[in-house]
Amino acid sequence: MPRKTCWSCIAVILCIVMMHIPVLGEEINYPLNITDSAGRNVTIVMPIQRIIPINTNANEVVSMLKAVDKVVAVDEDEAKKSEMPKEIKKKPTIGKWSSPDYEMIGKIAMKGDSIVPDILLITYPEADKQYGAQPVAKALESFENITVVGFKLSRPETMNEEITKLGILLDRQKEAEEYLEWYDGYKDKIEDAIRGKTPPKVYVEIWNKGSGLGALPSIGRGSAIYNQTKFAGGVNICEDIAEMSPKVEWEWVTKMNPDVIVSLQSTDNIGWEKGPSQDNIMLEKMRNEILSRPGASAISAVKNGRVYVVSGSQFYGLDSIVGVAYFAKLFYPDAELDPEQIYKEYLERMDVKYPEGRILLYPEE
Repeated sequence: MPRKTCWSCIAVILCIVMMHIPVLGEEINYPLNITDSAGRNVTIVMPIQRIIPINTNANEVVSMLKAVDKVVAVDEDEAKKSEMPKEIKKKPTIGKWSSPDYEMIGKIAMKGDSIVPDILLITYPEADKQYGAQPVAKALESFENITVVGFKLSRPETMNEEITKLGILLDRQKEAEEYLEWYDGYKDKIEDAIRGKTPPKVYVEIWNKGSGLGALPSIGRGSAIYNQTKFAGGVNICEDIAEMSPKVEWEWVTKMNPDVIVSLQSTDNIGWEKGPSQDNIMLEKMRNEILSRPGASAISAVKNGRVYVVSGSQFYGLDSIVGVAYFAKLFYPDAELDPEQIYKEYLERMDVKYPEGRILLYPEE
Protein backbone atom coordinates (compact mmCIF):
# COMPACT_ATOMS: atom_id res chain seq x y z
CA MET A 1 0.00 0.00 0.00
CA PRO A 2 1.38 3.45 -0.83
CA ARG A 3 2.70 5.55 2.06
CA LYS A 4 0.00 7.59 3.74
CA THR A 5 0.55 10.93 5.36
CA CYS A 6 0.65 10.81 9.14
CA TRP A 7 -2.43 12.91 9.69
CA SER A 8 -4.47 10.59 7.44
CA CYS A 9 -3.51 7.53 9.44
CA ILE A 10 -4.12 9.24 12.76
CA ALA A 11 -7.55 10.47 11.65
CA VAL A 12 -8.66 6.99 10.61
CA ILE A 13 -7.27 5.30 13.73
CA LEU A 14 -8.90 7.80 16.07
CA CYS A 15 -12.14 7.50 14.11
CA ILE A 16 -12.17 3.71 14.52
CA VAL A 17 -11.28 3.79 18.22
CA MET A 18 -13.86 6.43 19.11
CA MET A 19 -16.69 4.87 17.10
CA HIS A 20 -16.11 1.29 18.31
CA ILE A 21 -16.77 0.02 14.82
CA PRO A 22 -14.79 -2.62 12.93
CA VAL A 23 -11.62 -1.84 11.04
CA LEU A 24 -11.89 -2.16 7.27
CA GLY A 25 -12.01 -5.86 6.50
CA GLU A 26 -13.35 -7.03 9.87
CA GLU A 27 -16.81 -8.42 10.53
CA ILE A 28 -19.58 -5.89 11.17
CA ASN A 29 -21.86 -6.43 14.16
CA TYR A 30 -25.22 -4.75 14.75
CA PRO A 31 -26.44 -2.50 16.19
CA LEU A 32 -23.66 -0.34 14.75
CA ASN A 33 -22.95 3.11 16.22
CA ILE A 34 -21.30 5.76 14.08
CA THR A 35 -20.63 9.50 14.18
CA ASP A 36 -21.21 11.30 10.88
CA SER A 37 -19.48 14.47 9.71
CA ALA A 38 -22.26 16.58 11.23
CA GLY A 39 -21.20 15.27 14.64
CA ARG A 40 -24.42 13.26 14.96
CA ASN A 41 -24.37 9.88 16.70
CA VAL A 42 -26.28 7.47 14.50
CA THR A 43 -27.31 3.89 15.24
CA ILE A 44 -27.69 1.37 12.42
CA VAL A 45 -29.82 -1.50 13.73
CA MET A 46 -29.42 -3.87 10.77
CA PRO A 47 -27.40 -4.16 7.52
CA ILE A 48 -28.14 -1.42 4.99
CA GLN A 49 -29.88 -2.84 1.92
CA ARG A 50 -31.37 0.36 0.47
CA ILE A 51 -29.67 3.72 -0.14
CA ILE A 52 -30.96 7.14 -1.18
CA PRO A 53 -27.99 9.42 -1.96
CA ILE A 54 -29.34 12.94 -2.47
CA ASN A 55 -26.37 14.89 -3.82
CA THR A 56 -23.59 14.37 -6.32
CA ASN A 57 -20.93 13.62 -3.72
CA ALA A 58 -23.07 10.91 -2.15
CA ASN A 59 -23.86 9.38 -5.53
CA GLU A 60 -20.18 9.37 -6.43
CA VAL A 61 -19.19 7.50 -3.28
CA VAL A 62 -21.98 4.95 -3.70
CA SER A 63 -20.85 4.36 -7.29
CA MET A 64 -17.17 4.19 -6.36
CA LEU A 65 -17.89 1.66 -3.61
CA LYS A 66 -19.88 -0.51 -6.05
CA ALA A 67 -23.11 -0.19 -4.08
CA VAL A 68 -25.34 1.10 -6.90
CA ASP A 69 -27.40 -2.08 -6.66
CA LYS A 70 -28.62 -0.86 -3.26
CA VAL A 71 -29.71 2.56 -4.55
CA VAL A 72 -33.51 2.94 -4.64
CA ALA A 73 -33.67 6.66 -5.55
CA VAL A 74 -31.47 9.70 -6.27
CA ASP A 75 -31.85 13.46 -6.59
CA GLU A 76 -33.00 14.58 -10.04
CA ASP A 77 -29.77 16.42 -10.92
CA GLU A 78 -27.79 13.19 -11.26
CA ALA A 79 -29.42 12.29 -14.58
CA LYS A 80 -27.84 15.40 -16.11
CA LYS A 81 -24.27 14.71 -15.08
CA SER A 82 -22.07 13.01 -17.63
CA GLU A 83 -19.66 11.71 -14.98
CA MET A 84 -22.40 9.60 -13.39
CA PRO A 85 -22.73 5.89 -14.25
CA LYS A 86 -25.73 4.94 -16.41
CA GLU A 87 -27.15 2.81 -13.59
CA ILE A 88 -27.44 5.87 -11.33
CA LYS A 89 -29.18 7.89 -14.05
CA LYS A 90 -31.90 5.23 -14.36
CA LYS A 91 -32.94 5.41 -10.71
CA PRO A 92 -36.22 7.02 -9.55
CA THR A 93 -35.83 10.64 -8.44
CA ILE A 94 -36.94 12.43 -5.28
CA GLY A 95 -36.66 16.07 -6.37
CA LYS A 96 -33.68 18.41 -6.19
CA TRP A 97 -30.84 17.72 -3.77
CA SER A 98 -31.37 21.12 -2.14
CA SER A 99 -35.13 20.59 -1.58
CA PRO A 100 -36.00 16.87 -1.71
CA ASP A 101 -39.58 15.60 -1.80
CA TYR A 102 -39.91 14.04 1.65
CA GLU A 103 -43.30 12.48 0.91
CA MET A 104 -41.77 10.72 -2.09
CA ILE A 105 -38.84 9.53 0.03
CA GLY A 106 -41.31 8.14 2.56
CA LYS A 107 -43.27 6.29 -0.11
CA ILE A 108 -40.12 4.79 -1.64
CA ALA A 109 -38.96 3.68 1.80
CA MET A 110 -42.20 1.79 2.52
CA LYS A 111 -42.25 -1.99 2.43
CA GLY A 112 -45.86 -3.01 2.72
CA ASP A 113 -47.42 -1.09 5.59
CA SER A 114 -44.18 -0.06 7.31
CA ILE A 115 -40.57 1.00 6.78
CA VAL A 116 -37.94 -1.63 7.52
CA PRO A 117 -34.85 0.05 9.09
CA ASP A 118 -32.52 -1.19 6.35
CA ILE A 119 -32.59 2.14 4.49
CA LEU A 120 -29.99 4.92 4.62
CA LEU A 121 -30.23 8.46 3.26
CA ILE A 122 -26.86 10.15 2.59
CA THR A 123 -26.68 13.94 2.42
CA TYR A 124 -24.40 16.84 3.44
CA PRO A 125 -23.46 17.61 7.07
CA GLU A 126 -24.26 21.36 7.18
CA ALA A 127 -26.59 22.08 10.09
CA ASP A 128 -27.52 25.56 8.85
CA LYS A 129 -28.80 24.38 5.44
CA GLN A 130 -32.15 22.72 4.77
CA TYR A 131 -30.35 19.93 2.91
CA GLY A 132 -28.08 19.20 5.91
CA ALA A 133 -28.32 15.90 7.78
CA GLN A 134 -30.05 17.27 10.89
CA PRO A 135 -32.76 19.29 9.03
CA VAL A 136 -33.38 16.36 6.66
CA ALA A 137 -33.65 13.91 9.55
CA LYS A 138 -36.11 16.24 11.28
CA ALA A 139 -38.20 16.55 8.11
CA LEU A 140 -38.39 12.74 7.95
CA GLU A 141 -39.34 12.22 11.61
CA SER A 142 -42.90 11.21 10.70
CA PHE A 143 -41.46 8.35 8.65
CA GLU A 144 -39.89 6.08 11.24
CA ASN A 145 -36.82 3.96 10.54
CA ILE A 146 -35.19 6.10 7.80
CA THR A 147 -31.61 6.68 8.95
CA VAL A 148 -29.91 9.88 7.78
CA VAL A 149 -26.15 10.58 7.70
CA GLY A 150 -24.23 13.62 6.50
CA PHE A 151 -20.79 13.52 4.87
CA LYS A 152 -18.87 16.26 3.03
CA LEU A 153 -16.77 14.01 0.76
CA SER A 154 -14.76 16.86 -0.78
CA ARG A 155 -12.02 17.78 1.70
CA PRO A 156 -8.57 16.13 1.48
CA GLU A 157 -8.16 16.31 5.27
CA THR A 158 -11.33 14.26 6.02
CA MET A 159 -11.72 12.05 2.95
CA ASN A 160 -10.05 9.00 4.52
CA GLU A 161 -12.23 9.12 7.61
CA GLU A 162 -15.47 9.58 5.66
CA ILE A 163 -14.77 6.85 3.10
CA THR A 164 -13.78 4.47 5.90
CA LYS A 165 -17.09 5.07 7.66
CA LEU A 166 -19.17 4.71 4.51
CA GLY A 167 -17.32 1.58 3.48
CA ILE A 168 -18.39 0.01 6.78
CA LEU A 169 -21.94 1.41 6.63
CA LEU A 170 -22.53 0.08 3.12
CA ASP A 171 -20.66 -3.21 3.70
CA ARG A 172 -18.16 -2.26 1.02
CA GLN A 173 -15.00 -2.33 3.10
CA LYS A 174 -12.80 -3.90 0.44
CA GLU A 175 -13.88 -1.31 -2.14
CA ALA A 176 -13.29 1.51 0.35
CA GLU A 177 -9.80 0.22 1.11
CA GLU A 178 -8.96 -0.04 -2.61
CA TYR A 179 -10.19 3.49 -3.31
CA LEU A 180 -8.26 4.95 -0.36
CA GLU A 181 -5.10 3.18 -1.49
CA TRP A 182 -5.49 4.82 -4.93
CA TYR A 183 -6.49 8.19 -3.43
CA ASP A 184 -3.65 8.28 -0.90
CA GLY A 185 -1.19 7.26 -3.57
CA TYR A 186 -2.00 10.39 -5.57
CA LYS A 187 -2.11 12.57 -2.46
CA ASP A 188 1.43 11.48 -1.72
CA LYS A 189 2.48 12.01 -5.33
CA ILE A 190 1.12 15.57 -5.31
CA GLU A 191 2.87 16.32 -2.03
CA ASP A 192 6.15 14.95 -3.39
CA ALA A 193 5.82 16.87 -6.67
CA ILE A 194 5.48 20.29 -4.99
CA ARG A 195 7.73 19.78 -1.97
CA GLY A 196 10.38 22.48 -1.56
CA LYS A 197 8.95 24.79 -4.21
CA THR A 198 8.11 28.47 -3.64
CA PRO A 199 4.33 28.79 -3.10
CA PRO A 200 2.56 31.15 -5.53
CA LYS A 201 -0.10 33.64 -4.42
CA VAL A 202 -3.45 32.51 -5.83
CA TYR A 203 -6.77 34.24 -6.44
CA VAL A 204 -9.75 31.93 -7.03
CA GLU A 205 -13.01 33.38 -8.38
CA ILE A 206 -15.99 31.03 -8.21
CA TRP A 207 -19.24 30.85 -10.13
CA ASN A 208 -19.06 34.48 -11.26
CA LYS A 209 -22.31 35.12 -13.11
CA GLY A 210 -21.81 38.78 -13.92
CA SER A 211 -20.93 39.96 -10.41
CA GLY A 212 -19.76 43.54 -10.30
CA LEU A 213 -16.10 44.33 -9.72
CA GLY A 214 -16.96 45.46 -6.21
CA ALA A 215 -18.32 42.09 -5.07
CA LEU A 216 -16.48 39.24 -6.77
CA PRO A 217 -17.19 35.78 -5.28
CA SER A 218 -14.08 34.07 -3.91
CA ILE A 219 -13.10 31.49 -1.29
CA GLY A 220 -12.11 32.03 2.32
CA ARG A 221 -10.57 30.06 5.15
CA GLY A 222 -12.43 26.86 5.99
CA SER A 223 -14.08 26.26 2.62
CA ALA A 224 -13.39 23.02 0.75
CA ILE A 225 -11.73 24.76 -2.20
CA TYR A 226 -9.62 26.89 0.14
CA ASN A 227 -8.27 23.68 1.70
CA GLN A 228 -7.69 22.13 -1.71
CA THR A 229 -5.82 25.24 -2.86
CA LYS A 230 -3.63 24.99 0.21
CA PHE A 231 -3.04 21.26 -0.26
CA ALA A 232 -2.00 21.96 -3.87
CA GLY A 233 0.66 24.35 -2.59
CA GLY A 234 -1.02 27.68 -3.27
CA VAL A 235 -1.28 30.66 -0.92
CA ASN A 236 -4.81 32.01 -1.14
CA ILE A 237 -4.84 35.82 -1.15
CA CYS A 238 -8.08 35.61 0.91
CA GLU A 239 -6.49 33.54 3.68
CA ASP A 240 -6.86 36.34 6.24
CA ILE A 241 -10.57 36.83 5.48
CA ALA A 242 -12.77 35.14 8.08
CA GLU A 243 -15.70 34.44 5.73
CA MET A 244 -15.85 31.13 3.88
CA SER A 245 -17.45 32.75 0.82
CA PRO A 246 -16.16 36.32 0.75
CA LYS A 247 -17.03 38.97 -1.84
CA VAL A 248 -13.94 40.97 -2.76
CA GLU A 249 -13.21 44.10 -4.76
CA TRP A 250 -11.18 43.83 -7.94
CA GLU A 251 -9.09 46.82 -6.88
CA TRP A 252 -8.09 44.85 -3.76
CA VAL A 253 -7.17 41.84 -5.92
CA THR A 254 -4.86 44.01 -8.02
CA LYS A 255 -3.13 45.25 -4.86
CA MET A 256 -2.65 41.68 -3.64
CA ASN A 257 -0.98 40.95 -7.00
CA PRO A 258 -1.61 37.18 -7.31
CA ASP A 259 0.76 34.97 -9.29
CA VAL A 260 -2.10 32.76 -10.52
CA ILE A 261 -5.75 33.60 -11.20
CA VAL A 262 -8.32 30.80 -11.46
CA SER A 263 -11.94 31.25 -12.54
CA LEU A 264 -13.96 28.20 -11.52
CA GLN A 265 -17.02 27.59 -13.69
CA SER A 266 -19.76 24.98 -13.37
CA THR A 267 -20.78 22.54 -16.07
CA ASP A 268 -23.10 19.51 -16.13
CA ASN A 269 -20.82 17.78 -18.61
CA ILE A 270 -17.25 16.58 -18.17
CA GLY A 271 -15.42 19.78 -18.99
CA TRP A 272 -15.85 21.52 -22.33
CA GLU A 273 -15.44 20.67 -25.99
CA LYS A 274 -11.99 21.41 -27.37
CA GLY A 275 -11.64 24.17 -29.90
CA PRO A 276 -12.60 25.18 -32.43
CA SER A 277 -15.99 25.06 -30.72
CA GLN A 278 -18.67 27.22 -29.11
CA ASP A 279 -17.29 26.16 -25.73
CA ASN A 280 -13.88 27.44 -26.75
CA ILE A 281 -15.35 30.80 -27.75
CA MET A 282 -17.21 31.05 -24.42
CA LEU A 283 -14.07 30.22 -22.42
CA GLU A 284 -12.03 32.76 -24.34
CA LYS A 285 -14.62 35.44 -23.52
CA MET A 286 -14.54 34.52 -19.83
CA ARG A 287 -10.77 34.75 -19.70
CA ASN A 288 -10.65 37.96 -21.72
CA GLU A 289 -13.15 39.58 -19.34
CA ILE A 290 -10.63 39.11 -16.53
CA LEU A 291 -7.70 40.27 -18.65
CA SER A 292 -9.53 43.47 -19.60
CA ARG A 293 -10.40 44.57 -16.06
CA PRO A 294 -8.95 47.88 -14.82
CA GLY A 295 -5.36 47.44 -13.65
CA ALA A 296 -5.19 43.81 -14.77
CA SER A 297 -2.13 44.40 -16.93
CA ALA A 298 -0.06 45.18 -13.81
CA ILE A 299 -0.87 41.85 -12.07
CA SER A 300 1.82 39.18 -12.10
CA ALA A 301 -0.65 36.48 -13.18
CA VAL A 302 -1.68 38.48 -16.23
CA LYS A 303 1.86 39.49 -17.14
CA ASN A 304 2.94 35.85 -17.12
CA GLY A 305 -0.14 34.41 -18.84
CA ARG A 306 -1.26 32.48 -15.73
CA VAL A 307 -5.00 33.21 -15.87
CA TYR A 308 -7.17 30.11 -16.25
CA VAL A 309 -10.79 29.04 -16.50
CA VAL A 310 -11.24 25.68 -14.77
CA SER A 311 -14.13 23.21 -14.54
CA GLY A 312 -15.37 23.38 -10.96
CA SER A 313 -17.15 20.03 -10.80
CA GLN A 314 -13.86 18.25 -10.08
CA PHE A 315 -13.54 20.01 -6.72
CA TYR A 316 -16.71 18.77 -4.98
CA GLY A 317 -16.68 15.04 -4.42
CA LEU A 318 -14.55 11.95 -4.69
CA ASP A 319 -12.92 13.40 -7.80
CA SER A 320 -11.62 16.37 -5.77
CA ILE A 321 -8.18 14.76 -5.91
CA VAL A 322 -8.37 15.47 -9.65
CA GLY A 323 -9.09 19.14 -8.94
CA VAL A 324 -6.17 19.28 -6.49
CA ALA A 325 -3.89 17.77 -9.13
CA TYR A 326 -4.98 20.37 -11.70
CA PHE A 327 -4.38 23.15 -9.17
CA ALA A 328 -0.93 21.78 -8.31
CA LYS A 329 -0.01 21.60 -12.00
CA LEU A 330 -1.21 25.18 -12.59
CA PHE A 331 0.68 26.43 -9.54
CA TYR A 332 3.84 24.48 -10.43
CA PRO A 333 3.96 23.88 -14.22
CA ASP A 334 7.20 21.89 -13.94
CA ALA A 335 5.73 19.46 -11.38
CA GLU A 336 5.73 15.85 -12.55
CA LEU A 337 1.97 15.41 -12.47
CA ASP A 338 -0.56 14.27 -15.08
CA PRO A 339 -4.02 15.40 -13.90
CA GLU A 340 -5.71 14.07 -17.04
CA GLN A 341 -4.39 10.57 -16.35
CA ILE A 342 -5.61 10.78 -12.76
CA TYR A 343 -9.06 11.73 -14.01
CA LYS A 344 -9.09 8.88 -16.53
CA GLU A 345 -8.30 6.43 -13.74
CA TYR A 346 -10.99 7.96 -11.54
CA LEU A 347 -13.68 7.64 -14.20
CA GLU A 348 -12.59 4.09 -14.94
CA ARG A 349 -13.18 3.26 -11.28
CA MET A 350 -16.63 4.82 -11.63
CA ASP A 351 -17.34 2.69 -14.74
CA VAL A 352 -17.59 5.87 -16.81
CA LYS A 353 -15.77 6.24 -20.12
CA TYR A 354 -13.39 9.18 -20.33
CA PRO A 355 -14.68 11.50 -23.09
CA GLU A 356 -12.05 12.30 -25.67
CA GLY A 357 -12.01 15.82 -27.09
CA ARG A 358 -12.90 17.48 -23.77
CA ILE A 359 -10.88 19.87 -21.63
CA LEU A 360 -11.12 20.75 -17.93
CA LEU A 361 -9.13 23.97 -18.12
CA TYR A 362 -8.57 26.83 -20.52
CA PRO A 363 -6.13 27.60 -21.96
CA GLU A 364 -4.69 24.11 -21.97
CA GLU A 365 -1.21 23.75 -20.57
